[in-house]
Amino acid sequence: MADKARVLLVEDEVITATSLKLELEKAGYYVCPLATRGDKAIKIALVEKPDVVLMDVNLAGNLNGIETAQTILETLDTKFIFVSGYHDDELVKKINTLNPLDYVIKPVSVERIMGVMDANF
Repeated sequence: MADKARVLLVEDEVITATSLKLELEKAGYYVCPLATRGDKAIKIALVEKPDVVLMDVNLAGNLNGIETAQTILETLDTKFIFVSGYHDDELVKKINTLNPLDYVIKPVSVERIMGVMDANF
């Protein structure tokens, strides 16, 4: 097992999540079990204690990615990279209050994610 960061992927597009998981693992990162909903992400985060969460902003269920991140930050000191299918100034303001490592517009570039990860972990 590598000594790079522990990563939690919170993504409801399984193909995107699987691709990212494979690339991150190949690069030596430990990837926690995938979460497709906010409530599941919170439970996994509390158990796995990830160093960074790759968080989709739009999630199915009661919590969106920003609300999920806020809840996780109440308990854990972790970093976030937010991912969204669209760019909206109000959304960016909300994300920036959480001091993310990055904000990426879909389609997600694995190279960009890896660049942010490698620069911070």
